[in-house]
Formats: sequence, structure tokens, C-alpha cells
Amino acid sequence: MTKNETVEVEELKREIEKLKEDLSKLTQTLGKVGEEKIRGSVEEIKEQVLSQIPKEQLERLEEVKAKSEELLEAVKEQQQKHPAGTLLVAAGIGFLLGRVLGGKS
Repeated sequence: MTKNETVEVEELKREIEKLKEDLSKLTQTLGKVGEEKIRGSVEEIKEQVLSQIPKEQLERLEEVKAKSEELLEAVKEQQQKHPAGTLLVAAGIGFLLGRVLGGKS
């Protein structure tokens, strides 16, 4: 191989590497654009669904959500204060649910 051919081969290698880098950047950009479009679509669908739910039901849902968060916090506090008792209650509930849902053995 002549010196000129070697130089051309090296240039081609550099160009190929540059193309690989450009392709990688393009792929990342397309991925980000796709994510943004998906997020936008999800938000759009969420808004459409929420717009079809009556206001009173949405308010009730918020009340239920707030109450459930309060109850969850109370359960966490109770568990921290009385871990053994909480474990026994959970075991009892699990046993009862198993009997009810499992039927007779």
C-alpha cells in the first residue's frame, strides 16, 4: 500500500468514526423527542379522562385520597409504637382472608 493510500484509509477511518458519533447523537436525540411526545400524549389523555369525570366525583376522589393517606400514616405510627401487636393483627387478617377467599380445605 502506498503512502497516499494509507493516508486515504486513515481519513476514511476518521470519517467512519465521526459518522458513528453523529449516528449515536441522532439516536439519543430521537429517543428524547419520542419520550417528550409520549409524555405529552399521556398528559393529554389524562386531561381528557379527567374532563369527563363530574366535578363532584373528582372532589370526592380527592377526599378519599386524603383520608386514605391519613389512615396509612396512622397505621405507620401504630406499627412503630406497637410492632408486635401490628404483626399479630396483620397475621389475623391474613388468616381470615385466607379462610374467606380460599374456601374450605
